[in-house]
Formats: sequence, structure tokens, C-alpha cells
Amino acid sequence: MTANADLLALYGTDEPLPQRRLLAAGPLTAVLEDGNLRTICFAGVEVVRAINYLARDASWGTYKAELSNMRISEDGTSFELRYDGLCAGPQGRFAYRMKIRGDASGELTLQADGVALTDFPTNRTGFVVLHPSEAAGKRLTIRHSDGSIEETTFPKLISPDQPAFDISALTHEPAPGLVCAVAMEGDAFEMEDQRNWTDASFKTYVRPLSKPRPYVIGKGVKDIQRVTVSVRAETSAPGPAISSPATLTLGGPAGRIPSIALFVDPDQLPAAIAGAASLGPVPEIILRFDSARGHDQRVLEKAAELASALGARLAVEAIFDAIHPGAEAQALVAMVRLAGVEPSAILVSPRREFKTRPSHHLPNGERPIDEIVQALRAVGLACPIGAGTPSLFTEFNRNPPTGNADFVFFGNSAIVHAADEQSVMETLTVYPAVMETARQLCPGKPIWLGPCTIGLRHNPYGEAVAANPRNNRVPAAGTDPRQRALFGAAFAVGVAARAAETAAARLILAAPTGPFGLLNEDGSRRPLQAVHAQIAEAAGVERYRISSDWPGVAAIAFRRGNTIRVLAANLTPVPIDIALSSDAKLLCVAGEDTKPAKSPLTAHTLGPYNSVALQFVQTPSRPDGRPRKS
Repeated sequence: MTANADLLALYGTDEPLPQRRLLAAGPLTAVLEDGNLRTICFAGVEVVRAINYLARDASWGTYKAELSNMRISEDGTSFELRYDGLCAGPQGRFAYRMKIRGDASGELTLQADGVALTDFPTNRTGFVVLHPSEAAGKRLTIRHSDGSIEETTFPKLISPDQPAFDISALTHEPAPGLVCAVAMEGDAFEMEDQRNWTDASFKTYVRPLSKPRPYVIGKGVKDIQRVTVSVRAETSAPGPAISSPATLTLGGPAGRIPSIALFVDPDQLPAAIAGAASLGPVPEIILRFDSARGHDQRVLEKAAELASALGARLAVEAIFDAIHPGAEAQALVAMVRLAGVEPSAILVSPRREFKTRPSHHLPNGERPIDEIVQALRAVGLACPIGAGTPSLFTEFNRNPPTGNADFVFFGNSAIVHAADEQSVMETLTVYPAVMETARQLCPGKPIWLGPCTIGLRHNPYGEAVAANPRNNRVPAAGTDPRQRALFGAAFAVGVAARAAETAAARLILAAPTGPFGLLNEDGSRRPLQAVHAQIAEAAGVERYRISSDWPGVAAIAFRRGNTIRVLAANLTPVPIDIALSSDAKLLCVAGEDTKPAKSPLTAHTLGPYNSVALQFVQTPSRPDGRPRKS
């Protein structure tokens, strides 16, 4: 296989992977990528997730900086990096000179000396510091711009709005005995809980959002900013130990596998019907129905045709103006009855949810979502009715549904802010906090989770999703090439594992066709289809606990007759060896070279972003009831 073919199989694009270089100064290490630093560690412990220097235009678009004159020196106890950067576009030009220095003592400094070459309108230009999401709930010391000190914690539940303002320094303990201080100069900084968008970080950014934007850096005006990281080891702080090969540990029964559904836009119905025979098992489809887009009983009839072909239930996500709940509910129910459809559920999505808005804000003239739910019940709709948002968890968190709906719902996208592979896979670590926060907001309500996709179905923060004509890795794009590749299948396994662990009532991972589809344009199956079929067949069956001692492996376990099936995925770009117990059998799911095993195996190398199913003939519990390893 050629290098380009490898890239296409793994990522769905032949765009070259970004170049990375590990910088080391004794126990201090950092990964250099596109002039920025990520995975900043001390003694093997991640202390800062990333430090980026970036410029955003007046529409929040991020400039792709042109880097030149890169010079790097290392001697084992220190490293130094210098380069020139240029941000240029139709709105203006901004240049900067970057100097980065790291020392074995644990001090890391980044200084950017910038100057506007023209008037430069921008919403933000400068440093952004990302603290790992694993800091949630831990102690945090904030130094404000006047020198005052505030003792607090990183939010445990996801904060819908900024948890910290007017910041000049942050100090936290990434591990017992390890203290990390980050000082920021050049303007006041403030913090955002990026877990709202499933980013695995707390983002501290320059220039408060309360200041006017866009603002203009005038031609010739200099902008100098500096970030200093100081790490202090008060006691020995060993890095995390990772075993090799990886071991999956099976436990006992733990609830049920969530049921799964496909989401369908009416525009995709003809292609979905044409490809129905290739989709595999589909318990339910969710049709988005919007009368403002001309949807009528014919759309419902077409969706019912697809559901019949699949043997699936048909749920309807109805878009409401939320101005006259009674009349709008009557109109929808009349259309449903005219089409002769008996929906398995109605998902109430107010139109206002398509665009972001401040927390706890109801637009003038609009009604609360619960009034729509009650109106639907009043006109005789007997199926379950859910309340939520067609947008991301962010909007759900800021304006959660209230009232007496039967369930709640929201979706997630993995590339709102960053589109590199590491950032996408890191979003999976945030799902437990997302679900815990949602349950605190809507106690006792079942949660329909999804769509959970890589790309954005629509953009609540701009006019449209980002264009991606070259099929590259583009933040906030509607079409992401990895959805069609092995990477997309592995990501889906990761989401499914998190959804099962957190007891989601429904899981929505894909559409039948289109950018989020199980099928390609020619009707052929994507790797995602194989994974989706495994999860669909397991819907509602007994789930088993399973854990991995290797952070790059995601797994979900469930009963299949007299056997235990484990669906596992490699979430990394490197092969991972997995040790298997004597009764394990390997089944083919989604991988270039994986073949069904004719006899039990004792080990298997899981290729980059490959997904496999493992079958265990015996139950996982030992005679003493303790879990056993596979």
C-alpha cells in the first residue's frame, strides 16, 4: 500500500500529517507543532495541555500563520526556539517574532513580539493556554491583575460560562507533589470551560470577552505578550506507568447497552432508501422535520418507507418556532396523522436553539420548551416526547430544558475548535463530565446522546459550517474526511464506550448517507458501518464492565448468547499490542488486515485506528467473583 493510500484508509484524506518534534530539557518536555507547544510535561506528568499563539479575524476565523526562519537549539538541559510568523488575509496583516525557551529547572517561557503591518481587525490575537480537563475539581489559585489572590477550584461540573476572570497567573497541582504556575503578561486573561464543546481543556485566553470586538490593532502598533510556566516538584512525582502489552480487564454485569439510532435529513432520504440493504441493523431512525423548509406529509411518508425497509422505529425531531405552542403542536400532529405515521418519539427542537445565546435567556415573544411539550400532549400525542437542542451540549448547558418531558437530548461535535487527531480523540475523555452535568441539570431524565460526530451538522456560532473543499482537517467543518475512514470507526467505538459507561438511553452516531453516513456516495460501506452494526445488534443487551490499562484503547463489552463480545478500538496512530486470554477469539470488524481467527489467540496487534471484536466463550467472572483479565 502506498503512503497516500495509507493516509486515505486511516484518515480519509491524503493531507500530510502535521510535523511534530519533541523538545526536551531534562524532565521538562513539550511537543512542537506548527510553532505552538502541546503536551507540556514534567517528569512524565502533563502539566499544561497546550500553549498556542493565534490570531482570529473579525468573524472568529483563525489565521493559518506562515512561519519562517525557524531555529532550534537543544543541549539536553535546555532548549530554545525562535521563528517569525505572519498572519495575512483580506482583512489585514500581522507579524510576530516568537522566542521559546525551556530549562531543566522546570521553567518555560514564550514571548511574542507582534506588530500590525496594516490596520488589523481581530476578535483575539495572542496567547491561549490550555489546562488539561483532568484538573476538574482540583484546587486552583488565581492571581488577578491587581495582585490579589483567589483560592478556588477548577469546575467539576461543566461551567456554561467563564469560571474565572481578570487573570494574570494560575497555579494548580497536576499531580501530588507537583506544582505548576502559569503567569501571563500583555493584557488581562480570562478562562473558559472548553468541555462545553467536548474540548478536553480549560482555556485561558487573552483579552476579556467583555471588551468590544472586533477591535483594531492599528498599523505599526506593537503587541508584546509573554507566558511563563514554572514547575516545582515538592516531592517525587513519578510519571504514569503504562504496561505493554495492553490488558483489557473484564468485570461483571453493569446495566444495558444503549439503543442506537441514525439521524436523517429529508434531503438524504432518497439515497438512504436506495442504500437501505447495506446499512445493517438499525433499530431506529430520527427524522428532522421542519415545516419552514417545506417539509410536509410526503416527507413523513418517505421517512416511514425508509423505516419500513430497515425494520426500524421512526422518531421525529420537529423544529418549532415556539411562538404559538398550541397551534404549532396541532399543525405537527395533523401532518403526522395525515401521513399515517405512528412516531416512536417526538424530539422538540425550538428554532432558537440553532444559534448560540446567553445563559438563561428566552428571546422576546418566544415560549418555554415545556409549553410545546404540554401542547403536544394536549392534542393527543401518546408517544414519548423529548426536549432539548438540535445544537451542541454547550447550548443545552446554557439553556437547559425545564418541565416534564419524557427525555432530554443534545449532540456533540469533535472539531469546534481544533481538528487534529489528538484533539479529536481527547474529546472522548470529556463525555463523563458532559453526562454528569446534564443529569444535574435535568435530574431523572433519560438522555438521548447525539448526534455525536466529528464534523458539525450546523454552526451555532457563525453563518455556516466551515467550507472544506480540499477534504482536509478543518475546524468547524461540516464535512470531515475521517468520518469515512478507520479513524471515524475508532472514534465511534470511543463514543459508544463512554455512552454505555454513563448509561445513555439512546446513542446517535451517524446518518445513513452523506457527510455523516455509514455509506459512501457509491453505496459502499464505510468502516463506521461495521462498528455501527455491532453496537446496533447489542442494543438493550446486558453490558459488562471493561477497563484498559492503556489509555489509547477504548472498549465496550456485552453478552451475545453464551459468549461475551468485546468491541475494542485503537485511538492512536501507532500499533498497540493487546494480550488476550486463552478463550478469546478474534472477529473482523474494521481494519485493513484483520481477518477472523479460526482458533483462539493469546495476543493481537491492533493497528492504528483499527477496531476489532473479541469473543469470549466463557463468562468473565472468576469463581471468586473477582474480575479477570483478557
